Amino acid sequence: MRLKDLLLRLPVKEFWGDGNTEITAVEYDSRAVGPGALFIALRGSKADGHDYMSEALSRGAVAVLAEETRGLEGQVNLILVPDTRKVLPLVGKVFYQDPAARLNLLGVVGTNGKTTSTFLLHSILKEAFNRAGLIGTIHHLLGERTEPAGNTTPGALDLQRLFAEMVKNEVKFAVMEVSSHALALGRVEGLSFAGGLFTNITRDHLDFHGTFDEYLQVKSSFFKGLAPEAAAVINIDDPYGPYIIRCTRARKLTYGFAPEADIRAEEVTMTMKESTFTACTPWGKRMLRLSLPGKFNVYNALGALGLSLALNVELDTACRGVEKLTGVPGRFEVVPGGKDFTVVVDYAHTPDGLANVLRTARSLAKNRVFVVFGCGGDRDRGKRREMGRIAALLSDFSIVTSDNPRSEDPAAIAGEIAEGFQKTDAAGRYRIILDREQAIREAINLAGPGDMVIIAGKGHETYQIFKDRTLYFNDRETAAAALKERNHG
Repeated sequence: MRLKDLLLRLPVKEFWGDGNTEITAVEYDSRAVGPGALFIALRGSKADGHDYMSEALSRGAVAVLAEETRGLEGQVNLILVPDTRKVLPLVGKVFYQDPAARLNLLGVVGTNGKTTSTFLLHSILKEAFNRAGLIGTIHHLLGERTEPAGNTTPGALDLQRLFAEMVKNEVKFAVMEVSSHALALGRVEGLSFAGGLFTNITRDHLDFHGTFDEYLQVKSSFFKGLAPEAAAVINIDDPYGPYIIRCTRARKLTYGFAPEADIRAEEVTMTMKESTFTACTPWGKRMLRLSLPGKFNVYNALGALGLSLALNVELDTACRGVEKLTGVPGRFEVVPGGKDFTVVVDYAHTPDGLANVLRTARSLAKNRVFVVFGCGGDRDRGKRREMGRIAALLSDFSIVTSDNPRSEDPAAIAGEIAEGFQKTDAAGRYRIILDREQAIREAINLAGPGDMVIIAGKGHETYQIFKDRTLYFNDRETAAAALKERNHG
């Protein structure tokens, strides 16, 4: 597009250059810039894009959008705006010709269960409409292509690019995880959602939000922003479900185990491999066989079912979609190779998430439950002791290890987690092994017949972040190697 077509839509303070210049791409990372690109200089918490304007020009940028000139007047097409981050969604919307307006967007909001809920919804939408889009923590499904994910919710510009590819691939419905960071940082600002799913709210990300009340307000802002004709499907069993109901103007549908829930589960049975239940809905009852164990996954299935029904997907079609999903990477994922005991990898990294997984393990294991877990560095310190307390109460033996320590001392993080064990009767039933590979091997070697080993915190992730380096690390591969070694030992 021509630069002047973009300028007409932006709050421009000053402009130097030729409005007829053709721009072929829009980038905010100077390393991604190529010939013909518009480079947007963003100020971040660790870096300032204005420091990279010259680099972007050397890579072929034909225009720069910035907040200050840095002496580039007359050297390049230079656009000054008051706040580049605030105009970023508008730039993407104009450049990619507003692809979101041609999609039915569905947002999943909550502390836990977002990823599995989006996978279930995507499976239903594919069953109903042949193809569908997904944006989330593990990967993005764009109709015909899969792209690895970075953030849970991509930046505003990346979202528009992903939406544009979905439209090109004739996708009509797209479901996305909407994180609290995305809401607070305006990544989904200006997007119109046809529906939203509320999973739950428990303590998380307080290092970013400061207080739980602020976290709640950010999460609920998504539902406050839904239009009256949109659908809001809400977990009525969550303590904050009634609050979400009160704060939204959208059409409301509730789900849960409570008798008053519009969509509820009855006759629930669970095994290591699946959950079977009767889904009771205003559209009828159906028996469902869900290839995901655990009560928390029944909740995820009920929510996905509810939102699809609210969007006029037929009940039988929605149920087929639920049953076709065979698993979600790193979400209560059984690692093959355990002969007389079970090893499970799960992403649980919050107190509530860890409690849900350990309760499920306790209900399924014939004997003892072991757990290997840690807590991330440079994140909410307040949850560390609480996660230790939960592990002490709900497991038979815990191994506290490193997660992503980042700039913090791994031993100090483990020490804070260990404080949660001290005032329980499990004070002697834990061990600190900071090397995560060694910790996983130790737990697997301790397990006996009928036991279950839960490896929590990283799930699908394939890295560990330390102060001075990021290493490749995969819980599933490490556990599989330890099982193989034990079986052939």
